[in-house]
Amino acid sequence: MKPVFENPAEAEKAFKEKYSVPPYLMMENAAKSLSEVILAEWDSGSADYEQVIFLCGKGNNGADGLVCARMLYGKIPVSVYCPVLPQTEDGKPQGEMCVKLKVPFLSEKKLSRELETPESKIIVDCVFGTGFHGELPSEWEKLFEKANLSQAFRIACDIPSALSFFADITVTMGTHKTSLYSDKAGQVCGRIIVSELGVSENIFTSPANKKHSIFLLEESDVKLPLRKNTNSHKGTYGHSLIIAGEKSGASILSAEAAKNFGSGLTSLFKTDYSNLKQFKISPELMITETIPKTTKAIQIGSGLGDTAKPEIENTINLFENWFTSSKNPACVIDADMFSYKDLDVLLKKLNKIENGRIVLTPHAKELALLSNRILKTDYTAAEALDNRISIGRELTRKLPNITVVMKGANTFIASKGNIYIHKGRCPALAKGGSGDVLAGMITSLLTQGYSAEDAAITAVWRHGTAALDYGSSAYNLTPGKLINLI
Repeated sequence: MKPVFENPAEAEKAFKEKYSVPPYLMMENAAKSLSEVILAEWDSGSADYEQVIFLCGKGNNGADGLVCARMLYGKIPVSVYCPVLPQTEDGKPQGEMCVKLKVPFLSEKKLSRELETPESKIIVDCVFGTGFHGELPSEWEKLFEKANLSQAFRIACDIPSALSFFADITVTMGTHKTSLYSDKAGQVCGRIIVSELGVSENIFTSPANKKHSIFLLEESDVKLPLRKNTNSHKGTYGHSLIIAGEKSGASILSAEAAKNFGSGLTSLFKTDYSNLKQFKISPELMITETIPKTTKAIQIGSGLGDTAKPEIENTINLFENWFTSSKNPACVIDADMFSYKDLDVLLKKLNKIENGRIVLTPHAKELALLSNRILKTDYTAAEALDNRISIGRELTRKLPNITVVMKGANTFIASKGNIYIHKGRCPALAKGGSGDVLAGMITSLLTQGYSAEDAAITAVWRHGTAALDYGSSAYNLTPGKLINLI
C-alpha cells in the first residue's frame, strides 16, 4: 500500500529538511516529470496536436508550469497564459526566465480564441495546487468552462484547480494526496500519475511516514481465499448465516455472494416476516429458522425492513444474544440496521466482546445516520462523504473492535485508526444490490477466519476489480453477473 497525505506540504518539508534538497531542484524535477507525460501524449499518435497551452497561476503551481513550458520550448509548439507572473521566492525567477527566452505568452482574448478553435491541442492546468481554498475567481471559472468544452486533451499539474478543470490525466507531485480521492475529485482527475521528484516515491515519503495512517490499497494487500489446504472439507471454510427480512431478495444476493466467495456452508435465516417464498432459491443455499451451532459469522441488515417493528427488533435481539454468547463471533451490519434506534447501544455492547470481529458497511446516507448517532454530528449524506476520514478515525477510536467500510465512488475503510482507500470509481456498480453482494463477500471472509480489516480490504478490492473487469461504463452489470465474476 502507498501512503496518502492529507497535508502533502508536510511530506515535502520533511524530505527537504532530511536530505537538504534545494526548493528550485524540486520545482525542476516536478516540471521534468510533467513534461515527460506531455511528450508521451504528444507522441502517442492519439491525435495530431498543434500546440500545448499552459494555464499558469501566480503561485508555485504556476511556476511549475512555466518551468515545464521552458523545458518544452523549442521541442514542440508551446504557449503560456499567465495573467500575473509568479511572485513567490521560487517562482519569480522562473517567470523572468521564460520572458527572456521569449516563450510565447497569450493574452486572455487570444487564449479564448485558441480554446474555441477546432485544432487539436493539449491544455495543461497549472493554476492552483493542493493548497487552494475559497471560491474560484470568476475569470478562471470562465476559462475552465471553455477549456472543458473544448476538444483538447487536458492535463492537470498536481490537482485539477479547484476541482473545476476536467483533466484526462492528473500528474501529482511526489506522493498521493487525499484531495485526489474524494468523490468529487474522482469526477475530474482522470488517470492519476504520481511523479517522482528526483527520487522514488518511497524515499520521498519516508521521512514523514512514521506516524502515517492513510494508505492507498494495492493488489499486493489483498488476500484472496484461495484453497491451498488439500486436507480440508466444507467445515474448514465456515458457516455463514444471512438474516432474511422483509425484502429477502437482498439477503439472497448476499448469501449467493458469500457462497461464491468461499464460505463452506451458507444459510438464510428465515424470519416470520421474510418473503423468501417469492423467490427461486438455489439448492446450494440452506434455509433455517434457528441459528446453527456451526455459525461463524452473521450478516444482518440487508433487506431487513423497518427496525422499529417489534418482530424485527426481536430478530435483532436474537442476533445480539448470539454474538455476545459466542466464542470468536463475527458479523456484518448493513443497510436497514443503520436506521435502528438503539444502534449506538448495540455497537457498544458488541465492541466489548473479546475477539469479536465487526464490519459496518454504510453508504453515504447510512454513514450520516451512523455518525450523527455515535459521534453526535449533524451531517447530510454529502457532508458525511466529504468527512469520511475524520468520521472513520473517530468511530474506530470510540469502538476499536469495529471496521467501517464507507462506500462511495472511492471506498474508504477505517480500522484501528487507519484509513485505507480503494480507488474504485466504477459507475457500473451504481445499481441496487451491488452493496448486498459486497456485504455477503465480507461475511464469507469473516466466516473463513479473516480479521475484520483483512476481510474488508480483500472483499472491497475484489468487488471493485470484478466490476472494472466487466466494464467501468457498462450499464448492464447486474448483481447476479457480479456474483459470477467474483
